[in-house]
Amino acid sequence: MRGLWLRWYWRDLRSHWTQVLTTALILAVGIGAFAGLGGMRQWREDSTTASLSALRAHDVRLDLADGSYAPRGALASALGGLPRGTVAAAEERLVVGSQIDASRAGDPVLVPARVIGIPSPAGGRTVDALSIREGGAPRPDRPVVLDWNFARHYGLPVTGTVRLAGVGAVRYSGLGVTPQYVVIVGSGDITGGESALAVVYAPLALAQRAAGRGDEVNELVVRAGPGSDPRTLATEVRRAGRTALPGVATTVTLGADEGATRIQYRDARNDQKTYWAFAFILLAGATLAAFNLVSRVVEAQRREIGIGMALGAEPGLLARRPLVLGLQIGTLGAALGVPVGLALSELIRGLVRDFLPLPVYASSVPVGLYVGAAILGVAIPVLASVWPIHRAVGVDPVEAIRTGHRSAGSAGAVGRLRRLPGRPIAALPLRNLARTPRRTLMTVVGLGATITAVVAVLGMVDAIDDIAARQETDLLRSSPERLEVALSAPVPTTDRRLQALAATPGVAAAEPGLAVEGRVRHAGVSFPVALLSYDADSSIWAPVASDGSRSGTGVLLAEKAARDLGVGVGDTVQLEHPRRDGGRLADGRSTVRVIGLHPNPVRVAVYANGATREGLGLGGVAPRVTLRPGSQAADGALQRALFGRPGIASVAPAVAEVEALRTTIDAFGAAIRIVVFITLGLATLVAFTSTSISLEERRREYATMFAFGLPARYGLRVSMTESLVIGVLGTLVGLALGTAVANWIVTSLLADTFPDLSTRLAFQASSLAITLAVGVLAVTAAPLATLRRMRRMDVPSTLRTME
Repeated sequence: MRGLWLRWYWRDLRSHWTQVLTTALILAVGIGAFAGLGGMRQWREDSTTASLSALRAHDVRLDLADGSYAPRGALASALGGLPRGTVAAAEERLVVGSQIDASRAGDPVLVPARVIGIPSPAGGRTVDALSIREGGAPRPDRPVVLDWNFARHYGLPVTGTVRLAGVGAVRYSGLGVTPQYVVIVGSGDITGGESALAVVYAPLALAQRAAGRGDEVNELVVRAGPGSDPRTLATEVRRAGRTALPGVATTVTLGADEGATRIQYRDARNDQKTYWAFAFILLAGATLAAFNLVSRVVEAQRREIGIGMALGAEPGLLARRPLVLGLQIGTLGAALGVPVGLALSELIRGLVRDFLPLPVYASSVPVGLYVGAAILGVAIPVLASVWPIHRAVGVDPVEAIRTGHRSAGSAGAVGRLRRLPGRPIAALPLRNLARTPRRTLMTVVGLGATITAVVAVLGMVDAIDDIAARQETDLLRSSPERLEVALSAPVPTTDRRLQALAATPGVAAAEPGLAVEGRVRHAGVSFPVALLSYDADSSIWAPVASDGSRSGTGVLLAEKAARDLGVGVGDTVQLEHPRRDGGRLADGRSTVRVIGLHPNPVRVAVYANGATREGLGLGGVAPRVTLRPGSQAADGALQRALFGRPGIASVAPAVAEVEALRTTIDAFGAAIRIVVFITLGLATLVAFTSTSISLEERRREYATMFAFGLPARYGLRVSMTESLVIGVLGTLVGLALGTAVANWIVTSLLADTFPDLSTRLAFQASSLAITLAVGVLAVTAAPLATLRRMRRMDVPSTLRTME
């Protein structure tokens, strides 16, 4: 008897292998997405921790104030008074602001540079080791290593020659990173700063030559000894620095607070919220679709169950076959979910490796997530089988055997559809749908669940693109070719050097300006900002006010900043900023009024006009100059003319800020686009499987049509019309639910992922077209795959009855 049942199970599996395989694949996508996406945070955090350990990242960094230097050895010697074992290793460095020319034929690359002068760049370093990603270690004829992020962004070769201001041409041996610059952080904690900053690792002597200094340093990095508390060590290092250099201002930064380190952990945490959202959406969509499809497969066996009851078989025995079919689907789906999840996570990990150059990547696999999702994947098909089995064995055998219009549960609706104009064959698809409302509703819900996932994912992609587009519109709406020149030190606005800068050949207009870092506070909320000046009558560029006015005494806040602070036009905020103190800038704090809001989606930009600058103690001083090149200036010609000029720290095009944000967004958006393709594939699988099951459900009706001489194309027309109606209804449901889900993701989860960016729901026409193509066109066209089966249908065998 056992062999008979096994043969019967095997026969069922072979006769329904298409539905079993495709439904199992649908489950596998949900299971794999849940486990693969759900484990990304742990993998990223483990990789970051392992990399920091492998590179011997510093725990404390001591920086001297701008323009201050110490004799080499003085800072390291100051640590001699610390308790034994407190310090594991320490290293002095010289950090120099410079410029780099990495231009190639027809491709100008002139950006600010940060030269990191280290004692032994070739290796053997006990603090902040240099990880060579490509190329080789420095050697006497190639003493420099370029930052990997910068070189990748501009497509530079692995080895070559660049020009450094104050040094001239230098050859570099390869591309690498250190823990502090694994990612390049720009203003407002936004990554992607490699478009406007090149980090250059050089021997200490070369950095000293670039700075025009003797044997001096301005930075000390320290690694704590075993058992030492970094915070306690930071206090000791600060005290030692003040003792060694009395009267020199110093800044101490914990290694955990370094921008690159902090942002890696922050992004892993924030990105995971979005991954979890998509993991649950895909799992829910897959399980709902699978539940519906399995129910329909079992429902199609209702007639066979009725025949078995009529022959005297026990209901329990008859229920075993469809339950085993559901178990087969669930088991296969759970098994396939493992390679699907591993493949998905590896795709996203590959993208992370492309933009996050860590020396060590963890190999963790979220086994618990796979097990939990697999249990759910097995349970769903089995549960989906229970209801149709209960309905089949809970009625008289003759009721279970009865099929076609006589079994319809909505005769009234079917009767009304008979009065539709046109040939009866035209009304048949609608009558088929109307007489099985439960099955129709479940199919619409199952398809709607997958379309919900499609709309939600596409909505997030569009929201990401919208952020970059809004920033580009705001910053480049006038004089997009302008250059931002940062001076080595603030100078009076009447200084002759500014006049000489304005008189440089190729300069059409020049405006002294302000660009300093600060912090804004209100009602317990605070975040870093960039305080920028503007002239409302500027001939180059000035911000626009989306609310309020640019006139008056006060500042323009970003709309996002105003929302986060809970303020509006006319309210006041606390602004921490540098203040002019004689010939230098000192710390200050002011209460300023918000006179207007600007539309830049990056909240860090705070604009102050001339009158406001005076009140902030920043009048008459210019640390920055904005230049508009003349029409005769060729690409990069003006930047090249200013390269290396004394008093200029950097020259960057305005578009660099746009490129930095685009780099950050593209890195995150690439992973989401993988989810888009998976979601589209899931929706296509659902459409194909639903059509295959429909053919199984309607096979006697199609056989009857063919027996009366109608060609297979009529059956295809009926099937495609049914699919069209289901596709339209499912797409409408998915659009409604998907829009709501996308709005929640964009306004909540995406806002957490990018706290400094203003996010909003902004669907593009292409996303709507994709949704309609998948939800309507693909679903409608899916029956084409069954045409061959219709043409090869054995009509007599299909119509044979056994009652």
